[in-house]
Amino acid sequence: MYRIIAYNEPTDTAGFVIHDPAVNESVSEGKLNLKQSDVNDLSLTINQDNPLFGNVRPMHTHVEVYDDDKLIFRGRALKPTREMKDSGQFLQTYVFEDISSYLIDSVQRFLEVRNATPKQFLEKVIEEHNTQVPAYKQFQLRTVTVDNSKDNALRTIDYATTQETIKKLLTDSVGGFLITEYKDGKNYLDYLKAPGKDHNNDTPIRITENMQSASVTIDPSKVITRLIPLGAQIETQNPDKKNDDSSDDGTKLSGPMHAVNGDWGPAIKFAAQCMNTKVTNAQVSTIKNVIQHESGGSETVVNNWDSNAAAGHPSKGLLQFIDKTFKAYAIEGYTDILKGFDQLLAMFNDSNWASDVHTGGWGPTGKRRYDKLPVEIVASGGGNWGSPFPSVGHVAFESGQLFGVHPGGEFRKNGFHDGLDFGTAKYPGTDVHAVHGGRVTHKGYMGGLAYYFVTHSDDGYNVVYQEAFGSSSNIKVRIGDYVKTGQVVGRRTTNHLHVGVTKKDFNYAVAHSFTNNGTWIDPEPLIFGSEKKRKLQAKQVVADSPLAKQALDIEAGVKLFEAAKSSHLKYETNYLRADILSNQAHGDCSSFVSYFLELAVHETDRTLYTTDTLHGFLKKHGYALHYEGNTKTLPALQTGDVFILGKKGAQPSHTAVMKDADTLLECAQGWSNGYDQGGADMFEHGKSGDENLAAWWKRNSQGWKGEWYWYLYRFGGNIPEQESGDQKGGTIKSGVRYTIAPVNDGKDYLEIPDFQKEFGIINGAVTWDDVKDPNELLSKAKAWIRNQKASTNSWNISALELPDYDHFKVYDRYLFVNPYVADTQLLTVVSKEIDITNPFKSTLTIGDKTPKLTDYQNENRNISKEVSKLASTVTTISGDVSAMRGGAGNSSSQLQTIYDRLGNTNVPQLQKDVEGIQDFSKKADERLTTAETDLKTVKEDDESTKQKLAEYEKNIADLDERLKKLEGAGS
Repeated sequence: MYRIIAYNEPTDTAGFVIHDPAVNESVSEGKLNLKQSDVNDLSLTINQDNPLFGNVRPMHTHVEVYDDDKLIFRGRALKPTREMKDSGQFLQTYVFEDISSYLIDSVQRFLEVRNATPKQFLEKVIEEHNTQVPAYKQFQLRTVTVDNSKDNALRTIDYATTQETIKKLLTDSVGGFLITEYKDGKNYLDYLKAPGKDHNNDTPIRITENMQSASVTIDPSKVITRLIPLGAQIETQNPDKKNDDSSDDGTKLSGPMHAVNGDWGPAIKFAAQCMNTKVTNAQVSTIKNVIQHESGGSETVVNNWDSNAAAGHPSKGLLQFIDKTFKAYAIEGYTDILKGFDQLLAMFNDSNWASDVHTGGWGPTGKRRYDKLPVEIVASGGGNWGSPFPSVGHVAFESGQLFGVHPGGEFRKNGFHDGLDFGTAKYPGTDVHAVHGGRVTHKGYMGGLAYYFVTHSDDGYNVVYQEAFGSSSNIKVRIGDYVKTGQVVGRRTTNHLHVGVTKKDFNYAVAHSFTNNGTWIDPEPLIFGSEKKRKLQAKQVVADSPLAKQALDIEAGVKLFEAAKSSHLKYETNYLRADILSNQAHGDCSSFVSYFLELAVHETDRTLYTTDTLHGFLKKHGYALHYEGNTKTLPALQTGDVFILGKKGAQPSHTAVMKDADTLLECAQGWSNGYDQGGADMFEHGKSGDENLAAWWKRNSQGWKGEWYWYLYRFGGNIPEQESGDQKGGTIKSGVRYTIAPVNDGKDYLEIPDFQKEFGIINGAVTWDDVKDPNELLSKAKAWIRNQKASTNSWNISALELPDYDHFKVYDRYLFVNPYVADTQLLTVVSKEIDITNPFKSTLTIGDKTPKLTDYQNENRNISKEVSKLASTVTTISGDVSAMRGGAGNSSSQLQTIYDRLGNTNVPQLQKDVEGIQDFSKKADERLTTAETDLKTVKEDDESTKQKLAEYEKNIADLDERLKKLEGAGS
């Protein structure tokens, strides 16, 4: 029997009865849905006579449902529905959701959690939830049995509700079940790996007893009949073995090969460099004068009026070679007389070029120096780098397209852009050229990147090409291909190409796409300027302008910290003490941070600052205010971030700086845990050190008296690469995996004949990420085949909850007994619908089962056998009835024979159907008495006998129709 108690407020201790047959109080309708992996809910329909009618406040009114004296549901009301029936009766329907819905009422602030077990992570989540909701919505974490081999994985919370956070980062990713319970006025939360228990000997779901209906849907769609085993990803070649054109050994050059704004000077210098000869500025000027005199700077002009033309071999092109002379000095691969750069190479191929080139007429007189170029020319760029659109040259980018933090990029997280955008307006063209040589290691689709691919070079660069390709077919390379600088690798079909460059592991780099911690490298100086030129530009920037320098030398500051800690620096609240600048003997928080940053930006003016004057220093040295406020949630951080902490409206009291995204450095007076290293006041808070970062933040954010207020400043320039995320040895996973082909006659798959006979050919891949040995991979694949499941079976069962048995419970497993639907087995109840007004009837949803192939085949054979047996029995009964209609034999004994045949056949459900046809309300012995009476009537009245026989024939026909349906289900 079910009872329902209502409460006007969740904190009320005295409620009122709205449903209890024992006191003649009831609802009009009631359905309670208990679910394994979702919020339980209760639907109640009540009339005007019920005390709950018109007395419900959504989110305030709570109800409790009891099964006898056991509480099985507590929840809050949602919006009611009101209606009037045709009879004039007024009804109201309410839906209540159970206490687990409280987890929807809180939002988890942004947080990155590392190295936390499921229990530790859940504790943090529930702790945050409890700080946001009133006491009656708070939970106590009670039992956690879920563990996880991925405890060290990074979990990122991004402003999701507590319920969504738990689902996404725990139950969906590592499994387990979240169970809530209200007990003694408190809400408890359990996170269990395998809740419920087995009922092998009690409370079966049995046909002819408590089973009303049962169905099972068989889904073999996940079956694999041809297995493709895959092992670990293959790494790139040994970095000591060069496989692409990325290594800059001086043999690969790029530069201008045409006039730049009409000036042939840059091309002359580059041609001389390619021909391994030096050219002075005076010589360049002379050559330019010769060009102007000979052709006016035109590459294609032909002289048709001088003596050469009269002799039939006119002079042509930039330097006015005749064909014969040009061929004598032209370099292989550069033999087009109407290309100015080809003529410049031919000119420098004259061993006497320095004396032969002069105004007033010139001609080569020396020996041919080279047949082939002594270097390789790659697409324009620095060294072995080139532009993805080489025909365009170097055009200024829009501010928002540039790498780093710039105006126009504010829409990005942290305002940081991790690459360079080549827009179609300034960089037209569809063919995308490789900007650097390397091997293709990744190719696919990713949110934020769209279709993309990545190359990894021998010199350690990962280059990602993204956002340019409308489909995978627009990418013209495959995983494992080697590409060279300038090679066409794809076709741009969007409005821009994003190029990103990193020396970190690609997956690590993607996870830090919006973090300026040195993970990503500015591609522009790599693509459009040589390394030497890039270094020269760095030397030319103004020394006292760190923002222009766009670099933060964090290691210089870290060395200060390590020196101060090793020398046992003492905390002294006098920021003007200069000995932190010399022997690191004394200092305070602001003197440490200001000196730290002066070293990091190579500031020559050594001035120490207080926490309140530190704002101005930061803004003048490349920092911008990233956040100010009073939130107590730790944000995502990056290298060089500076905290300024204190009370609102008062002078700031403390400051600290981030060594990297996970580690904070400070000079402080210490805390309750005591001093480190005999009284030294330099502390490191991170994965290792004096105190972890989360604990430091909690202690500071909750330890201030008065209103908490703080500032976060972030560096806007480049930050040199840090150690985290490095690709050791220059290797990277390629995406191509080990297979069994070398040990399986060249085939990378295994046939599974038994499954193919049952289901046909279905290809599928299974991956073992840690296996590199093909023999081991083959062994694991064969073991997998032996354990493969044949189908997914989904169940729906309607059953009576009889007084002799305990009520069914969600999570528990019960013995299912109905040979016409499936073999006897334990099934897990994953949801249960209770009819409050019909307390003995429940609809159960059973969890999916995955039987093996032999189980699947045996079950089908057993059901077919039972159906065949039933068909034989019905055929025999039909013959007996026909005999009765013909008047042959003893009708009474024949009817007994029919009944015996039905009774002795192990077809319980069909037997019940036949009994229902004969008499829906009487027991078997009563039906037999009725049948005997009918036979007596047959003897006394022939017409009556025929009528009865016709009725039996109709019943058998109905039975035969049902049999056909059973045969169809069993086949």
